Amino acid sequence: MRRITPELTAELFNHFGNPQQVRVGAGEAYKIATFRELVECIAKLSFKNKDHLLFYRGQNKDYKNKAGVSSFYPTIYRGDYLPQKELNKRFDTLKTASKTLVELFETQKIEGYKDVKRRKSIQWSILQHYEVCPTPLLDFTHSLRVACSFATIDNNTDKAYISAFGLPYLTNRISVNSEHDTINVRLLSICPPTALRPYFQEGYLIGTDGISNSYDTKGELDFNNRLVAKFEIPNNPSFWGDGFHQIPRNSLYPQNDPIEDICKQIKNIINR
Repeated sequence: MRRITPELTAELFNHFGNPQQVRVGAGEAYKIATFRELVECIAKLSFKNKDHLLFYRGQNKDYKNKAGVSSFYPTIYRGDYLPQKELNKRFDTLKTASKTLVELFETQKIEGYKDVKRRKSIQWSILQHYEVCPTPLLDFTHSLRVACSFATIDNNTDKAYISAFGLPYLTNRISVNSEHDTINVRLLSICPPTALRPYFQEGYLIGTDGISNSYDTKGELDFNNRLVAKFEIPNNPSFWGDGFHQIPRNSLYPQNDPIEDICKQIKNIINR
């Protein structure tokens, strides 16, 4: 995917340095004390980066590569050393999981199964979002509150991390941008209505268009190429303040989700 140079506010410019000379991911995360402060900072970033739509990821750790730069690979490409044999194996597993997904959707007449059957990107999106197996897509959200909730839920440390990424504007349910080599799947529009999780998480799955188990350089698959800023937030109730609150785990992962049950079946099959 194409690398972008973000436009930073004065505070972030002083913290990260000139993004034309040094990558934002190479610095330490900018510390934010409250959710309101984070929203205000993101508002300024959105205004300055008009050519891009901001998406977010919340994590309990700032994962860095060997060069000390924050790294955001899709699950199928993760690993400091990834032999071709292992990558091929992961894609074989993905192929099996995709085939099984289509068969189960068709057999059970899940609404929208014809779309799922036709498009690999939808199959991969469901498998990735329900954590069935590694895929070439990475989870994002358009909701800052969802990202912050993910970063702090099941987090036993005293801090969490929010990353903001600049991506092309959406044109369709599945937006392919040939200039930036990205594909963006809007789960709210593409998943069957019985798939509850994407609707509660306001989820998107994004990857590099046209890339599979063959690529020129692995670095082109790293979403640090689209990183606009990264923030460190405190993992305690004081972060949310008055008027805001963390989304509870049972809302982000709703119970009685029929698609989750299907995905559990697929996971058991590929594990065997």
